[in-house]
Amino acid sequence: MKFPVLCAIVLAGAVSISSPAVQADDAAPATQPAHVTRDAQQLIDQISSAYGGLHALNLSGTIAVNLQVEGSSPETHSADFTSAYVAPNRFRHQVKDDVLIGNTGQKLYTFQLGENAYTQADAPKERVATKDLPKSLAGLLSIQDPSLVLAISKSPADELLSDVTDVTKTDDTKIDDLSCPTLKFAQKDKSVVTVALDPQTHLLRQARFDLTPQLKTRRPDLTKALVTVTYTETTADEPSKDELFAWSPPPGAKDAAAMAVAQRMDAPEASQLEGKAAPQFKLDGLDGKPVSLADLKGKVVVLDLWATWCPPCRASLPHLNKLWDAMKARDVKIYAVNEQEEKKNVQGFVDSTKLTVPVLLDSEGKVGGQYGANAIPETVVVGKDGKVKKVFVGFDPNSTPEELKKAIEDALK
Repeated sequence: MKFPVLCAIVLAGAVSISSPAVQADDAAPATQPAHVTRDAQQLIDQISSAYGGLHALNLSGTIAVNLQVEGSSPETHSADFTSAYVAPNRFRHQVKDDVLIGNTGQKLYTFQLGENAYTQADAPKERVATKDLPKSLAGLLSIQDPSLVLAISKSPADELLSDVTDVTKTDDTKIDDLSCPTLKFAQKDKSVVTVALDPQTHLLRQARFDLTPQLKTRRPDLTKALVTVTYTETTADEPSKDELFAWSPPPGAKDAAAMAVAQRMDAPEASQLEGKAAPQFKLDGLDGKPVSLADLKGKVVVLDLWATWCPPCRASLPHLNKLWDAMKARDVKIYAVNEQEEKKNVQGFVDSTKLTVPVLLDSEGKVGGQYGANAIPETVVVGKDGKVKKVFVGFDPNSTPEELKKAIEDALK
């Protein structure tokens, strides 16, 4: 599973560790909705002082994502990361074999290894609030490396108190036999962030983002969405070598911003496909055999565009699989079209979930672009005449399976 893309799910309205600072208890101005207990404020002041005085910081740790949907087994995915910061503005954050985010001093950048794609922007010259950074970069950093976020921030207290309703001090968290003072941040969107501090340095040892309450409003069958960042090594005020922060796009890397513009210009809106000829394609199946839409004329074809990191997709696939089992003896072809993931990851997911519906690999996302898949899952029903009969975007377990079955039956007539 690609970690940053998985985080994009939880970041679809996720928490951040960013907004005007608030004061404790009755000292808080009326314009500030947050309530911060006095003992919590003392810890926030210690954190702010610790990060505000840093000249350099080196970090390593692990990020774990725990997900569970009703009727499914819990899943845990983890990744190792390292990061470094040197005042006033240079930093580097890297998730092993996946995403690299940094500031060279002149340029902010992200680089997705799997997609061989990058973004670049002019860098701020000093410490900065994450809300003033490019949204995608800030979102990934906030949930993957909150200690680095506090280090690069011009106001660590403001970052901690962003979109918060209540802050309380809770029981200490035990990490490696060390009792770490712990703060609980209740967010406006009902999510909860719990932060455990090193009792000597007041730097973060762990941050837990419980996104379940927030995401459950959109996914009633979601029972857990928890991201845990644990720091295994933290070294303050030992500057890294200058070359660590140098970066330029690797040969052959693609400019993600230019790609996105081109895709938006070329891609139709999904809803505009209905009644029109289905865009032609030829893709390799997970079994290595090519599938061409042109060869399927005369049959009803169902294309379900999905990815392993997408919870609604994962919830929809068992229903799609059941539909495939029920329809495969008829003039119906159903394909789960995976979007831009490595074959080995897709194969692992298919094996673990025991899917039997045929899987096609849209490795470069071209078919997703042709079919206007700006959001997934997207399910397209193509009639025997090669025209799109119905498009479904998203998945509602209470309605989508029956509506999809009806659309197929109508297309068979």
